[in-house]
Amino acid sequence: MTGITAMIKAAILVPHMEVNRMNTARVLQCLSGEKRSLGLYTLGFSYYAEMYLGFEEAWGDLRDWIAKYPCSSTSLTYEKKISDLSKLLSMVDLYRTERLIEDLRRLHSSYPTITNLTTNASHDMHIKDVIKRRINEKPHKLLAYVWVLYSALFNGGRFIRQVILKAGPEFWGLTTDDEIQSFPPPLSFWAVNNDPEFRETFKSCVNEAAELLTLNERQEVIQESVWILHKCKELTEELDERAK
Repeated sequence: MTGITAMIKAAILVPHMEVNRMNTARVLQCLSGEKRSLGLYTLGFSYYAEMYLGFEEAWGDLRDWIAKYPCSSTSLTYEKKISDLSKLLSMVDLYRTERLIEDLRRLHSSYPTITNLTTNASHDMHIKDVIKRRINEKPHKLLAYVWVLYSALFNGGRFIRQVILKAGPEFWGLTTDDEIQSFPPPLSFWAVNNDPEFRETFKSCVNEAAELLTLNERQEVIQESVWILHKCKELTEELDERAK
């Protein structure tokens, strides 16, 4: 049977290509050339951070619930299925929340006006709350966020990491080339495990987790993956309006 990661890849192909094209152009605009701007980078980073913060907070709520109300090992309930799914996906080096909080703190301390702008934007779009609600209503949709957003960090993030390094340490408020290579705050979000075996294990865990789900639940995960890409496009379009 085809793994869910391959099915998601096929389903999001077109919107992913469009979002990738849009965001590649904007990353280059922010981080290279004469008009590069740490302020613009901070604005865009703050927007997309809300997606990761939203789904990881919802995931944390699920883990807390699972710990408070553990299921029997022989249980066949939906709750037991979600408990097993969450445990399968809980790999060290994935979570971004603590890194995001520290990176955002550093960036916003340099650009306090960005804090006001992103605060107003979050009230307008409610992306963090929307994501939390969608996962809380159908917890199996967590699988879509885990695969799509962490894969974006691993794969699309590779290009962004290269551009970050080319911008140089002074652009980021750092002092040396050696320092920037370790991706400290305000860049710690981008620091990932580059071991190919880690990524293969991650992919295998996602596919194994999907096997816990019914056919209809797997289809909802695929549909949610497409929704995530469409929401990314909306975020980028909103960013363009606010950056004018």
